[in-house]
Amino acid sequence: MRIATPDRLLGFGILLIAGWGCSSSQAPSVSGTGSANRAAPASEGRLAGVTTRSPDSFYDPPATVPGHPGVLLRSERLHDATIPAGMQAWRILYTTTVDDSTPATAAATVFAPANPPPGPRPVITWEHGTTGLMQKCMPSLVSEPAKGVPALDRIADAGWVIVATDYSFAEKGGPHPYIIGEGEARAALDSVRAAHQMRQLNLDQRTVVWGHSQGGHAALWTGIIGQRYAPDVNVVGVAAIAPAANMKNILELNPEAERRLGPYVALSYSRFYPDVKFEQALRPEALTAAREMVNLCGAFPVEDPRRTAQLLKTFDGTSLATATNKALAAHLAQNTADAPIPVPVVIAQGLADTVVPPAATDAYVDGRCTSGQRLEYWKFAVPDHGGIVQPGSPLEAPLVAWTTARFSSAPAPGGCIRKSF
Repeated sequence: MRIATPDRLLGFGILLIAGWGCSSSQAPSVSGTGSANRAAPASEGRLAGVTTRSPDSFYDPPATVPGHPGVLLRSERLHDATIPAGMQAWRILYTTTVDDSTPATAAATVFAPANPPPGPRPVITWEHGTTGLMQKCMPSLVSEPAKGVPALDRIADAGWVIVATDYSFAEKGGPHPYIIGEGEARAALDSVRAAHQMRQLNLDQRTVVWGHSQGGHAALWTGIIGQRYAPDVNVVGVAAIAPAANMKNILELNPEAERRLGPYVALSYSRFYPDVKFEQALRPEALTAAREMVNLCGAFPVEDPRRTAQLLKTFDGTSLATATNKALAAHLAQNTADAPIPVPVVIAQGLADTVVPPAATDAYVDGRCTSGQRLEYWKFAVPDHGGIVQPGSPLEAPLVAWTTARFSSAPAPGGCIRKSF
């Protein structure tokens, strides 16, 4: 079996988090009490200039936490981070839930026009790709927290606001609900609720959800549960980019992704599903490595993916015991985003993607179209998994045009429409 080399793993980690660190310019670190870890350049210099910091007291819930979701607990202006041109940014902490019996808190980063046009501003709800399981791995702690959000210049020109959740944490040091659609989506919907409570902003009730990779999975689930969980959040469209829509199928088609991401799934599911145990969710050969891998981030600090590469050399074969663990397999299938979405949907897929195989997205789209879901499916000949959301991607123009149509209440086409770019 081919084992990923350290450089290959670094590249894989970069792709998973939507190409963070592709800029070669020096970036200041985010302000906070935690010490910054300077990320060394990867083999192609893709991590140069990006810094991370440890979670500080901002992320600690107050002694008394309100009992209902979507409450803004605190906010703080970002001054020492690299913010997209023409925008200002805050980090926020708010209440949310993973499910009906699991309260949690979550952080998000809010980007708004520095000089907003008059009137309420429409909202992009952004859901990011895999960065790791723990809070220390989340985008709000990176010196360029908007990395990976596509079409930033166009968003700024349009005067839209971005609300970008980190996803939720039920306890300090615990995993977020990774590839648990309900938990991911609730964190996103509650981030919008919390942003509406910021006195600095004047937000429109309408939001379009964008997500990439893990975030594509989360975006689809946000469309699925939005009207039930947060009817006060007016979701008017969902854009899922290279989505992990059917993670079970993706992991079967991509053994390298399965080895790397399987431990994340095992820890997340063992925390939030009582019938899944971490040790039983993993093959015995992978267990020792997995115990360490779950605490490592996807790309920053750069030592983490290098250590992951070393750990992957210590076992052969897959990491998850899906062939023998019926509960694990059932929960993976349960988290396929295959329920109806009552708003317009677009799914974008790069044909050069080596993380989310195009065949997996093709199969997902075929199934949803057969079930009667109206959607548009866009295929792009060039971009790989991370490249599809990088500046200058051919995705930008059609995505912004489609989103503008949703905000202007233009009718969406019916049926299943497939386009190639």
